[in-house]
Amino acid sequence: MNRRLTSLLGLAGGLSVLAVAAFVWMPHADAPIDDLRFHNPRATLFTFLDCYGVADLPQKEILRRMEIGRTFHLNDPATRDECFVDYEGPQDEGLVGYVFGGLAPVKDDLVISGDERVAHTIASDDAGPTRPVVLHRTDLGWKIHLRESVPRSVQRQLEEAAAQAR
Repeated sequence: MNRRLTSLLGLAGGLSVLAVAAFVWMPHADAPIDDLRFHNPRATLFTFLDCYGVADLPQKEILRRMEIGRTFHLNDPATRDECFVDYEGPQDEGLVGYVFGGLAPVKDDLVISGDERVAHTIASDDAGPTRPVVLHRTDLGWKIHLRESVPRSVQRQLEEAAAQAR
């Protein structure tokens, strides 16, 4: 009996060490994110907008530029790509444009809700109807999820337009 108890205690001790090692190794929702660009959902959204030079522009100026048909130029493609959890390359440019077009004109009115793993952002009620943007917390920080942020019907339209352009 003593031998069996000793074996069980040894096994339990070994499993405890493995459990502690796994706990330390695994990313946690409360683990700090070192990259301040993706530290929280708001930081990620403004990092994304900054890639186009609009993070510091007044919202009225962004709206004015959109109304007159001005385009916004991508200044930092590498950082822009890092803003997304599911960016797969040039074929996703339409999805990125959709997210940008929904965020830029309401950037000062964003309301973020969610939990430690998923966040949703929309504009405050007084800004009018907006498209929600979904972000996921990853090991590298908060990242925008394109396919959850762009309605499936819009995704299909973009896919069809890309197919026709080929």
